[in-house]
Amino acid sequence: MTSAAMLPITTCLLAMVAMSSALTDDQIARFMTSDMVEGNTGETGMVTITTANGMHTITSNGVPDHATADYPNLANPNDITVQTHEWEIPVNPTVADSTTDLPMGPIGVAINGIPFFNPYTATGEDAVLTETFDSCDGHPTNRGTYHYHKQPSSCVFSIVDGEPSPLIGVALDGFPIYGPNDENGNTLTSSDLDECHGRSVNGQYQYHTTSDFPYIMGCFKGEYTSTLPPNGPPDGSQGTNMPPDNGQANLKSSLLAILSVLALMVAIF
Repeated sequence: MTSAAMLPITTCLLAMVAMSSALTDDQIARFMTSDMVEGNTGETGMVTITTANGMHTITSNGVPDHATADYPNLANPNDITVQTHEWEIPVNPTVADSTTDLPMGPIGVAINGIPFFNPYTATGEDAVLTETFDSCDGHPTNRGTYHYHKQPSSCVFSIVDGEPSPLIGVALDGFPIYGPNDENGNTLTSSDLDECHGRSVNGQYQYHTTSDFPYIMGCFKGEYTSTLPPNGPPDGSQGTNMPPDNGQANLKSSLLAILSVLALMVAIF
C-alpha cells in the first residue's frame, strides 16, 4: 500500500482517537437527585439530560440534594436560591488543538445538577484555601448559585481506598469527570495528570478530581466556546465575600449580625 493510499486511513484513525462518545447510557442514568428537601429553598433538586442533534442538554434547578449550611451566615452572606441552569455539551467531544482557559462560573456539572466552578475566588485566590464551605463541600454565590470548587466527596460520591472512582460529572467541553482513583484503584494527584487535570484511558480522555490544586480542572482539553471571560468574574457572580443581590438576604444577614452582638453583650454583662 502506498503512502498516499494510507493517508485517508491514518486521518480516519486520528479522528476516531480525537472524538469519542463522552457519556454512555449507564453514565447518563447516574445524573439524578434524591428526594431530600433542601432547607434553604424548601425545594428538592432536579436534573435531566436530553439528547438531540449531537448535543446533550443538561437542565437543573441548582438545588442541592444533600445537607447544606443555613445560609446566609456569618461566614457567607449569600443565600441558596432556585436556578434555571441549562448547559449544552457535545455528545462526541473533540480534543482541541490547544487548551482553553477556564472561565469564572460553571466549568462542568456534577451528577446531581450542581455546577463545578474553577479553583479561584473572584479576586484570583485559591478558593479552597481562602473560602468557607459547608459539610458537603459547596457554598452559594451572591446570586444564590450553589456550586463546588473542590471534589464533593463528602456527599455526592465516596472515595473508597483501592477501588476505581465513579463518574461524578461532566465538563462543559463534553468530557467526563471522575473522582481521584484511577481504574486500578490508585489515588491520583495533580502530578499524575496533564495541565487540564485529565488523562487518556483506552484512547478516551477524562478529567479526575484530586485533593490538591486545581482540584477539579485546570483548563478545557476539548473544544469549548465560552461567553464568559477567562479568569474573570461574570458580574461578580463568583466568590462568597460579596454582598448578596437581594434585599431579603441583606436583611437576614443584618439580623444575624445584630443577634451576634446581643449575644456577646449578654455574655459580658
